[in-house]
Amino acid sequence: MNTNLLADKARATLLSNDAQNMLSLDLHQAQVNDLELLLGGAYSPLSGYLTQADYQSVCDSMRLQDGRLWPLPLSLEISKNLAGDITKEDQIALRDPEGVLLAILSVEDVFEQDGKHLLGGMVEGITLPLHYDHPELRLTPATESTKPRVALFSRDILHQEELEAASQYANAHGAGLLIQSLDSGNDDIFGRIRCIKAAITNSPVKDIQLSILPATAPSDAKGVLLQAIIAANYGCSAILSSADTSLVEQHYEEISIKAAPLPEGSPDNISPQVSAEFKKMNPPKDEQGFTVFFSGLSGSGKSTIANILRVKLLEHAARKVTLLDGDLVRKNLSSELTFSREHRNLNILRISFVAGEITRHGGIAICAPIAPYDDIRKQARSLIGNYGGFILIHVATPLEVCEARDRKGLYAMARAGKISEFTGISDPYEPPEDAELTIQTTEISAEQACDQVIEYLEVQGYLKSDRPG
Repeated sequence: MNTNLLADKARATLLSNDAQNMLSLDLHQAQVNDLELLLGGAYSPLSGYLTQADYQSVCDSMRLQDGRLWPLPLSLEISKNLAGDITKEDQIALRDPEGVLLAILSVEDVFEQDGKHLLGGMVEGITLPLHYDHPELRLTPATESTKPRVALFSRDILHQEELEAASQYANAHGAGLLIQSLDSGNDDIFGRIRCIKAAITNSPVKDIQLSILPATAPSDAKGVLLQAIIAANYGCSAILSSADTSLVEQHYEEISIKAAPLPEGSPDNISPQVSAEFKKMNPPKDEQGFTVFFSGLSGSGKSTIANILRVKLLEHAARKVTLLDGDLVRKNLSSELTFSREHRNLNILRISFVAGEITRHGGIAICAPIAPYDDIRKQARSLIGNYGGFILIHVATPLEVCEARDRKGLYAMARAGKISEFTGISDPYEPPEDAELTIQTTEISAEQACDQVIEYLEVQGYLKSDRPG
């Protein structure tokens, strides 16, 4: 039985009024995606986020405590500080990143699992998340057709073998085809939808429905089982997949949906129309955006190398290059921040956000903060790496050399106790172990160091080499 968690109009109005006096939680995109699947009924039989008992039961046996099948745990992750402020029976207003009210969570459990702080409880929906793109493709189980259909989940473009096999199966069973394109919240969805539309133009299946599903389910057996449960909620009788369908086959009688094998598509076997769209989605590496992220002690030379690199890159090609130097960012973007660990990390996150946007739009960002902590550098890599290349460069100038240079007199003031929390003196620097390139500036000039960076970018394909030979 499909579980639609959206309240009726009168109830939604009442909840919206009550929400003004509730604690609010702004969800990130992946959490919004899960909430949308909950509210619309795609995650039926779930009626909310799992309590600790259900969470552990799912991890142990793929079943809720009441025995119903569910393959993957789903609870709402929050910060440690927020977890301390929430108790059972609280109600929380769940909002999208812009603050739009989506649902009310009635908290039944606050717990810690695998180092994460989680909430469990029933959810009542106010409204589904708003999508400005492809609104006609944002189908829920409630809006889906009652015609017999088979489901094909697409993480990428559709290859010819996949579409032909899916068409043959659908025709043989007198069914239409529901293509669910998975949308994780990035801009790739636009190109993928164009590719899929191009691929199905001449399909022999007359009844094809394309739908966008806000999900990033894993491609292992449990992930395929989750896809099958979702497809069943959309009224499909079978799921077509090239991944491991063993759990779907094992639980067929329980979920009432079959699994059918699908050949793995060859990247070379796509139509000319799809190929043209695919090339737009995947430009050559030397046309993609990337970020060069320098890290090192104050006085290490990273800003000098970064400035030279900016000029060299502008000379090298007609690309947009932006320098986000640590001192300049502090002055113009983070002037109110202190040098506490929390504020240093916030500063790096701000730099990473800007660099990520530059990278996403095909530009080149050069960042040169101290970035002393390993965990925040990894967050920067994750954030920016979603949009393009991320090259971490450790400018590994020894402390004594940096201190001897001390053009700004900062080390002297730190030694005298006039500057607290100074990296290398009263605050640690954690040398990166995952740097793509490590530069020793004690033996080479800044220009030579920049040449090392340019050579690395050429070898990795980010720049076309203009060197002879």
